[in-house]
Amino acid sequence: MSPASDSPKPADRNRLSRGVIASVLLVLVVALSIYWFYPRPQTQGVTDPFPIPPLSVSPYLNTKPDVAYVGSEACRHCHPNEHASFRRTGMGRSAAAIDPNQLPPDANFDHPVSKRRYQVHRQDDRLWHRESLLTGGTSAIVLNDVPLTHVVGSGTHAHTFLAEIDGFLVESPITWYTSRKAWAMSPGFDRAEHAGFQRPVNETCLFCHTGRFEVIAHSDHRSKITEPAISCERCHGPGQLHVQHHSSKQSARRVDAGGDETIVNPSRLPRALAEAVCQQCHLQASALVPARGRKPSDYRPGLALEEFRHDYRLEVDNVPVKVVGHVEQLRLSRCYQASSMTCVTCHDPHHEPELAQRDQHYQAVCVSCHKPAQCRVDTQVRKKQSPGNRCIQCHMPQATTEVEHVAFTHHRIGKQFESPQASSQQAGDLRPVLTLPTLTEVDRKRSLGLGYLEAANRSSDQSASRGYAQKALDLLSTVRDAGLRDSLVDAGLADAHSLLHLDATKYAEAALAHPDLPARERCTVMLQYAQMLAKQSRLDEAVATLHELQKLRRMAVDSLTLADCERAQGNTAESIAAFEQAVRINPRLWKVHRMLAEHYRRLGNNEKAAWHEARAVP
Repeated sequence: MSPASDSPKPADRNRLSRGVIASVLLVLVVALSIYWFYPRPQTQGVTDPFPIPPLSVSPYLNTKPDVAYVGSEACRHCHPNEHASFRRTGMGRSAAAIDPNQLPPDANFDHPVSKRRYQVHRQDDRLWHRESLLTGGTSAIVLNDVPLTHVVGSGTHAHTFLAEIDGFLVESPITWYTSRKAWAMSPGFDRAEHAGFQRPVNETCLFCHTGRFEVIAHSDHRSKITEPAISCERCHGPGQLHVQHHSSKQSARRVDAGGDETIVNPSRLPRALAEAVCQQCHLQASALVPARGRKPSDYRPGLALEEFRHDYRLEVDNVPVKVVGHVEQLRLSRCYQASSMTCVTCHDPHHEPELAQRDQHYQAVCVSCHKPAQCRVDTQVRKKQSPGNRCIQCHMPQATTEVEHVAFTHHRIGKQFESPQASSQQAGDLRPVLTLPTLTEVDRKRSLGLGYLEAANRSSDQSASRGYAQKALDLLSTVRDAGLRDSLVDAGLADAHSLLHLDATKYAEAALAHPDLPARERCTVMLQYAQMLAKQSRLDEAVATLHELQKLRRMAVDSLTLADCERAQGNTAESIAAFEQAVRINPRLWKVHRMLAEHYRRLGNNEKAAWHEARAVP
């Protein structure tokens, strides 16, 4: 047969093509059927081995995270009396924009320990705080002269002041103390090498001292305060649904006989949930650990606080009185343990008794359970020591706190006792203040490990700090080895390694790769990471990291580290600029001033040399 006769005819070729196409389609149909309907093994990684537990269910709709805050002015429209009475309480006056006419008078005072003079003055209808260096003569060199933006505190105990410098919120180093009717150093500033105008006012501060605020560009302390004083929504939850319902005159379904589902009424909550409303700010123990996947500021009234944060106390003897230690103290008292009392048993959040009625008010609370005849103090002694027969004089005495010039009522209700004065050198084990929710073993170790890390950073005793850091390292390492990848765990491991002088590069890089790493922890890790990079001679990376860090916070240590890195690279101009920035942030870096004076003297710039030399006072 010839080759031509072996070739299929056109008709045969068409039949062959149709057959091939039909076969291919059949195979595809079978394959798709198998894919969709045949049971398949689970793909690895589909199931989260560490799921975040859902929040508990509440009958109140405004506990949901997508309900918006509307501000107290929206509440005042329908609740003018409640709004007015609340604004007269300490919480209702927790913060305010500066009004120079409503604040303490101008004054001058010296702080010899830090060789500084402070002046309070008014200029351009604003209140200013001026900080000057005492040189030993009659003159003083101005270091800072800063206009203030907000006053924090009701004035019952004190007024503290905020300023905005370079776009960052900072605390003034001086405070007005009401009991003394005088200006003095702010808490933590009464020492030689204090922070000056560089203590950050960040989200943690603003959450408890202001009503509402916005963090700018994920920074540590660039914030806009939108409602200065504690708001109605801090206790009742966001008001969007409530306003919508009542503006449209719709009837909301009632949770019970007295309240609707669109707004939380704390007085109708179970005891633990009602107390959580107060505890969100008044519980500050030895360590506060955010629950995984949540921030403490995510808390909504009506939910359990423990679902958002875990609070731990150090189990040590003779815990001293703290400004915000009321919750811990009260929970140790027999009155609390043997009754249904809560914070609002004594404190009405909408009303504070006038000074003349306070003794009578609190006495009535005590005698509602304890009959006056039960008092075992001799009648004549009682009349002499407490003519008003004040129970709290013996059972809840005023006690000094960690804040100089401020005494608070001790809430450890009991028999007459002296205010405990604990040593900061004590070490102990961490115990949860509140009953924690059911946690997996991994989450329990994560929480406790982060708690010990905070205890390590707070401890002033080097030995105790190292012990806490080692506990944190052991617990968090176990958590990470189990497979959990969490931003705070990685940041905590970086911090623990740094505290123990171990290489933390691996964990710092892992922490910074998390987009959800909170700003404060991100800043801490960024500085640690830059310092590690510098030691490894990775100077370009260190400089880049420090430039990013300076966008997030205003701290002299960041500029000093940058200056050293630039100098190590031979970048003299960039190094000098960073040193100049450091002394602008903290003008008491006298060694840096001396170095800069020598630099400018070598360049023949005598004016700048003299300027820095005048500030180079040890």
